[in-house]
Amino acid sequence: MQFFDQKKIREEYEHRRCLWGLEPNRYVKQIPDFVKKGRVLDIGVGEGRNALYLAERGFAVTGIDILDVAVEKYLKIAQEKGLDVKGEVIDAREYEPEGEFDVIICTATMHYFKEKEAQEIIEKMKRHTKKGGINLITTFTKEDIGFKEYPDFYFVGCEDELKEMYKHWDIIKCENYIKHDTHDKPHDHHIAVLIARK
Repeated sequence: MQFFDQKKIREEYEHRRCLWGLEPNRYVKQIPDFVKKGRVLDIGVGEGRNALYLAERGFAVTGIDILDVAVEKYLKIAQEKGLDVKGEVIDAREYEPEGEFDVIICTATMHYFKEKEAQEIIEKMKRHTKKGGINLITTFTKEDIGFKEYPDFYFVGCEDELKEMYKHWDIIKCENYIKHDTHDKPHDHHIAVLIARK
C-alpha cells in the first residue's frame, strides 16, 4: 500500500476549505524569535498554514508541494490575504532550491519518503541555508501509529537521530511530543522536533 495516497488526499483537499486548518505549527510560531526577516522555504507547504503565518510577518516565502491542488489553495488564500508569496508544484526529492534561505521548514512531511530520500532532503536543506539561518523539522517517530503499517517510510528512531544530522550546527531545540489528531478517526501522533542554527 502506498503511504501517500495522492488520489485520496487530493479529494480531501478539493472537498474541504482547509484540510489542515490555518493555525500554524506551534514551533513555526517561534521562528520570528530566532530570525527577524529574510527568505523562507516551506517544503510540503500544503494549504500554507505555516508559510502564510511567516509571510504575514514580513518573510519572503516560497512553498513547494507535490500536489497542485494544495499549492493552488495556498496561493489563493495568500491572494485573499493580500500576501505576496511564491508556490511551486514539485516533488521535494527533485526540487533544487535557488540560492540560500534564512529559514527552511519541513513539518509533517518527511514520513512521505523512504529513509535515504528523507536524509537527502535534509542534506539539501542544510546546503541551502545561509550561515546563521534556521532549519525546522517536525516528523513522526517510530512510536507513531503509522510506523507499524508503513515501516519502509521515514520515522525517526530517537531525538539523537536528528541531532546527529545537525551535529555541526547549534541545536536550539530537540524534543518529542504527542499530538492528538481528529482527521479521519481520532488518534495520537508521536512527533520529533528539531530547530537548529547553521
